[in-house]
Amino acid sequence: MLVLLGTLQPGPALAEERPITITWWINPWRIAPPGLPPDQAPTAEDFPRWISEEFMKRHPNVTVRYEVLTNQGFEQKVAAAILAGNPPDVLRPINFRQEWVRQGLLEPIDPYLTPFDWEDFYDYALNEGKVGDHYYLFPWNNSNNGMGSTLLLNPRKFAERGVALPPLPDRAWTMDEFMQAARKLSYDTNGDGVNDYYALAMSARMDLMNNLAWFHVFGARYVDEQQRRFVLNSPEGVRALTWMVDAIHKERIAPPGAEGMGIYDVINLFHQQRIAIGYGGPYEIGRIDRYLKEGRIQEKFPAHVAQFPHFPEIGPVAYHTSGGFVVFKQKDPYKREMVMEFVRFLTSPENMKLLRSLLYVTARKSVNEGLYEGYDFEDEIDVYLRAIEHGIPYFGSAEIDTTPADNHFIAMLEAAFSRNRTPKQALDEFVAQANRLVFRGR
Repeated sequence: MLVLLGTLQPGPALAEERPITITWWINPWRIAPPGLPPDQAPTAEDFPRWISEEFMKRHPNVTVRYEVLTNQGFEQKVAAAILAGNPPDVLRPINFRQEWVRQGLLEPIDPYLTPFDWEDFYDYALNEGKVGDHYYLFPWNNSNNGMGSTLLLNPRKFAERGVALPPLPDRAWTMDEFMQAARKLSYDTNGDGVNDYYALAMSARMDLMNNLAWFHVFGARYVDEQQRRFVLNSPEGVRALTWMVDAIHKERIAPPGAEGMGIYDVINLFHQQRIAIGYGGPYEIGRIDRYLKEGRIQEKFPAHVAQFPHFPEIGPVAYHTSGGFVVFKQKDPYKREMVMEFVRFLTSPENMKLLRSLLYVTARKSVNEGLYEGYDFEDEIDVYLRAIEHGIPYFGSAEIDTTPADNHFIAMLEAAFSRNRTPKQALDEFVAQANRLVFRGR
């Protein structure tokens, strides 16, 4: 108990108590705070409101103001605030930007990490925010919602078609095993020659991580090891995109129209049980329950987490990242201490446990131990943890920003899925454009 209490103490001593205001921004996280009725789906406002109020109860001289930013336009709003010299005090960035450190915009967090923190946070979670010899990101979540890391399987559809699920404890399967299952899970019910149900779905829009997962399955990489150029048009990349196009037009294990679809279209197809295999991790299982409470789907159905298929000579792959909170530069020393105290409160062991309501894995070892023991989704959490042991950063290091190429990536998939370009033509055009934008053509 003394050790745990010690983790909640601030770094440097707080010498005064005068009125201050702390601002913080976060994208939508539908975390259930204590006291939320179990039959009520949490909103994006519930958690930030609750934790802000709890901190203000402990520090009556502090006013905490939060803002929930939509995912769409998030990066642009943050960039505009930085340009105007008025960023929030605390931000939960979608992507940690090393250039913020190089521009002198962030406070190092090293002085505010206790010996317990150094031992308790996963090394890779701390290293997500490491620049030079200092750390700038308070770890919070371990990995993401599972997009690009794992698949979701509907066991009802597998049973109906006489298809065995990949076995525990890993739920790993080879590409050959996956294709055998996918062909059985795609079928026509009315005899018109067009499948009514499919194994999975592809989408060109807002689905970067899942699409890159398929490229990595085939051994392709987004950028080279030196972080100097895009290399997705490698022979492995061409094989991957050819397989993705063939899944729609040749194998017919994915529905047509992928060039106009986005990730939420795919999620809806899975929720409608029109496809047997969806994308995501435990969080996406929780989405089924939330959508049922919100009346967006009519029936709850079981879902299991499984790995992306792999080639034995390449091995399993998954997307892995960690997230947390950054603190922008503070001119007032007292306010700096209180802002750091607030972020320590956000990332304390007790408050990190609230991520369980999202079926998320946390960045603290002590919290993850037993967090899901005896829980309905214990097996799914275990499969997910096993999958992300193979995790790699799909987008290269945090030293480069590949987002300027995102729209061209979408255009590449649209051209390939609609067969307006061959996979090689589409990839060659994408790499040329992406290199000009991100690496100035080198």
